[in-house]
This record gives sequence, C-alpha cells and structure tokens, in this order.
Amino acid sequence: MSTLEHAVSLGTLPSTLEEFLALRDRVARTPEGGAAMFALALVCWARDTAVGEPYITVSIAAKLLDDDPAGYKGKRPRRALQQNLRDRLAAKTYTARSYIQETSPSNGYALPAGAPLVVRVRQQRDSLQGDDKARVFVHSTGADSPRPVSLERNDKGFWKAVEWSSLEVGVRPPVSAQSDDL
Repeated sequence: MSTLEHAVSLGTLPSTLEEFLALRDRVARTPEGGAAMFALALVCWARDTAVGEPYITVSIAAKLLDDDPAGYKGKRPRRALQQNLRDRLAAKTYTARSYIQETSPSNGYALPAGAPLVVRVRQQRDSLQGDDKARVFVHSTGADSPRPVSLERNDKGFWKAVEWSSLEVGVRPPVSAQSDDL
C-alpha cells in the first residue's frame, strides 16, 4: 500500500480565534490540513480550555455540536466529547503537544520556540473515501505509529474531524530529571 507524507506548516500558535479561523480557512481545504488544524485545536484546548473550546468547535463536523447560547455562534461540542477531552487530555496536556513536530518526551513536549508549528500527516492510498470523507494518520512524537483521524468535508469546503479518539490516547510521558538527595 502506498503512502504519502505531508508536513503541514501552521506558523505560530494562534493567539485569537480570528487568527485560528484565518489559518483554518487557508489550511483545512485538504484532509491533511483539516487533521492538522484539529491537532492544533487540541494543543490550544490543552493550553487553556476556555480559549480552546471554540477552536475545537470550528474544527469538528457540525453533527457533533449541540446548541448552546454560550458557545461559539450558539454551538458547542457535545457534552460527551467535552467530557472525553477532560478525562483524557486535561491531566496529560503534553499528549496534544506531541502532534507538533520538534516536540519530544526529552524536552517535555515543549513547542518549538521561534519556529513554525508543523504537523506530519500520512495519507494512504485508501485514505480518501469518496469526495467528502477521508481517514488520515497524524504522527505523534511520543508514539511509535501515526494515529487515525476521520474527517468530512463540509458545505464550505473545509475538512473537519468526525472521529479522533486515538489522538486522545496517551503517549510516552515527558522525561523528568531524577533527583536523589538521600
């Protein structure tokens, strides 16, 4: 089976939702770009859940959103999805950062300073499932194999995540210096 690797360059970490949306509008026109934007949304959510929730909202398919007047444009990820994020990523925020290249267990999954954020995505021969569905694999610097993300293209032409549970699974923990002061 042939594969095709993509390095999706995302620039610097967006500081506002408007910056995130502008980046999404440029990058999420391909399945690989949609997967990279979702990975970036996870990084932003792990950094600050209140700031990152709208990033998740605009990175996932509309069918995974519930009405909520307090959400972005009256929408918010379903409660079960929010709970999964809290259960799986809140205590191990480094898991989300592991999808950014140049991070590693040895550097505590620190985002690269002064360099563009890059997400590596693998597309396989059977990744495209028709014109509006795809399954690609996102590389993690803390795991031995890339992890699948299923996406669908919306009516605006943006690829959005519909299934990503493997991205929430743990990775190798950050290396911490051992202190022996006995």
